[in-house]
Amino acid sequence: MNVQHMLSRLSESMPWLDKQAETLHGALEPIFGPDAPSGVKDALYGVWMGHPLHPAVTDVPIGAWTASAALDLLGHERSADAMLKLGVLGGVASAVTGAAQWFDLQNLEEPRRLGSLHASLNSAALGLYGVSWVLRSRGQRDAGIATAMTGYAIASASAWIGGHLSYALGIGVSRNAFEEPVADWTDVATFEELPDGQLTRVEAGGAPVVLLRDGSAIYAASAVCTHVGGPLDEGERNDACVTCPWHGSEFDLRDGTVIHGPATTPLHAYETRVEGGSVQIRSLPG
Repeated sequence: MNVQHMLSRLSESMPWLDKQAETLHGALEPIFGPDAPSGVKDALYGVWMGHPLHPAVTDVPIGAWTASAALDLLGHERSADAMLKLGVLGGVASAVTGAAQWFDLQNLEEPRRLGSLHASLNSAALGLYGVSWVLRSRGQRDAGIATAMTGYAIASASAWIGGHLSYALGIGVSRNAFEEPVADWTDVATFEELPDGQLTRVEAGGAPVVLLRDGSAIYAASAVCTHVGGPLDEGERNDACVTCPWHGSEFDLRDGTVIHGPATTPLHAYETRVEGGSVQIRSLPG
């Protein structure tokens, strides 16, 4: 049995994680729910970066705690303690951004369960490093190092699960990542087929595209939400923007820009023109 199958079986054998996930989700509702301030959520999602913030932040605790362990072994006490403290601060930031990324995955069983387990292990590791910080400050260095090493082992196991979530299950990976650009002008519909003010799904180069006719103007972008693949043609239109019906990500169809998360990666957007009554599109340059 390979590692991927082992984690999938682990998820299937731990249905009790659903109750834990439900409790955690309820606790996070005031921060990430539909009534929470969008600016805070978008910052924690990583909208401003163009990709999820959480994976970048996790490098801080993992790197700092690895350095701390090495420095402990070399006997550089002050430097080891400084790295441990940096890792604790980074661990808090990692927990918050991770919660943001996990919050909207409740309809996906394996990510929901493994994400909940991932959070539990990270919390345990963070707690142990906090205890190590206290022990070191009280002169109980050997106990502090032993506690930190236990925390490091747990954090490493949790990082393995995090890697599975990202690279095997594709959490945080843009659902548009492998769409081929439409290099040449391509017919996708006739102008008369497009109801004014409504979203219409078509295909170009094998990729789903959503069209919006607004009077004489036509906007075109990928019809697949970059978050977890929601159908944007079934979303709610607001001027030239569309809101995903699954988790509420909002995009500007004129250029694909993310207005609000949880999506962080822009849509592929297209140039449009009407030639002889036929609507044609091609990918925007760059």
